[in-house]
Amino acid sequence: MHCTLIGDHSVLIDFSKSSEPLKSIHALSKALFANQPSWASEIVPGLDSLVIQLQCTNEDPKTIREQALADLKKIGGQFEKQKNRKTSPNKIHRIQVCYHPDLGLDLPAIGKACKLSTEEVVRLHKNSLYTADILGFMPGFAYFSGLNPELRLPRLASPRPAVPKGSVAIAELQTAIYPRVTPGGWNIIGRSPNKLFDIDKDPPGLFMAGDQMEIEEISLDQFRQLDDAKASKEVIRSFDKNTSAASVEVLQAGTFSTIQDEPRLGLSHWAVGPGGACDITSLHLANALVGNSPETVAIEMTSTGPSLLFHEAACVAWVGASCEGIVKNQRIPGNRPVWIPKGSTLKFSALNPGFRTILAIGGGLDLPKTLGRFGSHISADIGPKRLEKGDQLLLADPKMPFKSTFLKSLYQEESLPTYPKWHIRSPFLPTSSDTQIRCLAGPHLSFLSAKERELFWSTVWTVSNQSNRMGVRLQGDFKVKKDLPNIPSQAITYGTVQFPPSHEPIIMLAEHQTTGGYPRLAEVIRSDLIKLAQVKPGNKLQLQLIDLDEADTINAEAVKLQESTLNSIQTIIDN
Repeated sequence: MHCTLIGDHSVLIDFSKSSEPLKSIHALSKALFANQPSWASEIVPGLDSLVIQLQCTNEDPKTIREQALADLKKIGGQFEKQKNRKTSPNKIHRIQVCYHPDLGLDLPAIGKACKLSTEEVVRLHKNSLYTADILGFMPGFAYFSGLNPELRLPRLASPRPAVPKGSVAIAELQTAIYPRVTPGGWNIIGRSPNKLFDIDKDPPGLFMAGDQMEIEEISLDQFRQLDDAKASKEVIRSFDKNTSAASVEVLQAGTFSTIQDEPRLGLSHWAVGPGGACDITSLHLANALVGNSPETVAIEMTSTGPSLLFHEAACVAWVGASCEGIVKNQRIPGNRPVWIPKGSTLKFSALNPGFRTILAIGGGLDLPKTLGRFGSHISADIGPKRLEKGDQLLLADPKMPFKSTFLKSLYQEESLPTYPKWHIRSPFLPTSSDTQIRCLAGPHLSFLSAKERELFWSTVWTVSNQSNRMGVRLQGDFKVKKDLPNIPSQAITYGTVQFPPSHEPIIMLAEHQTTGGYPRLAEVIRSDLIKLAQVKPGNKLQLQLIDLDEADTINAEAVKLQESTLNSIQTIIDN
């Protein structure tokens, strides 16, 4: 059991030399989940590794890493002693599957390709015992081994744009069940009515890595009776002119506006990435300016902001990319508290420089919690949808800012909108020609030759317009002579720099997938993640290699600056 530090955030335990890597990974992850070390934030099994993301606290990161490595060494010793002992049996789930051709869309083609009758295909598939090797791709999606070799097939040449929810599919020597509608390239053999991932349950996922699956065949009639066809709950309502509740009406949604708060931590082993605001530092500052607690849910605006009609006077603040608010044809600078009069519309100029701005509203928004948070996770289809024209956002407590003497004095009903002359600085704005993104070497940087490594770090990359909340895609002249090998899927995190066969790196952003099989060449340091949130398509950036001691110093300085700014705001607001 060999432990390696990954970036400034994680420990990777390598089981590639183990005779039964998955068995060892599943046993160790089960033990870690049972004991839940204080330094572990996420515990994510891969195919030949286990990655533990470390807690981000005010404690010295070096102390946390040393404690984690020491504890893991001790656990590893105990693990070796108990390796040959009988372990607790894996949990077995019985899943119902209908193999009717109306649902098994590729069933006839599978039989033809495997030179088997439809009945033989069904018999071979349903009589196997499957093991969930890892989870990834989307919440609740497990990659099951155990498929009968007679059913081995490649993925479809052209992936389907929409695989139906519950589809049971095969590819190579694996089978899987799609928890929701999504594009996909596996061969669909049947469909299950069972829910693999349910946001209303605790825990939300049915399968964990190491769990096993048996299949019970059901008829088409049984499937239709059992199929859960309930519509998803409405989190953001359409505007109701008869409501008496304090609210904000979305007149125009902007390019891409979503509801965001803190990341959902501790769910990556269910294939739920953390999500949350891309620029978490701006979220904390914007909330502080209106007297909210730092983690209060807010609106994340991208490229251009929404147009919002306030049916109640509200204190707001926007921080992040540079932009002006426009109320009653009056242009208002950002990065300060602003009182918006009842019945007025708040619009925004284009966001520049920068790409994302957080709009906080005093008292917060009235939304239900989903998996411990209020915000949207768009790629995982969790929480509120992106804002659309006609949406109604209910305000939780718009009078709350009046508890602050300063904000109360700022409210002058006859003069609204009102705001102070002072402002705070945005945490980061890309004002230079090339944004420098500081990184630590990734575990697969050695795949490159010495000359290629030098070229990789000297390349100036252009941010692609294919970038989104899942990742920042880069384009540049850098090429390798020989394609790098894919790696057995392992956990990735915000800031991981993957290198796919296209030779165009992808830097993971807030809504990244939880596992990936591309080589990881670099890991962006914690304090530079806000830079990734603010670079827009067409911007230039360069990855800069530093060491762990430098990263710790830079991160500590960033935390100190943020705490100082928050304290200064609080002193004014609480005055």
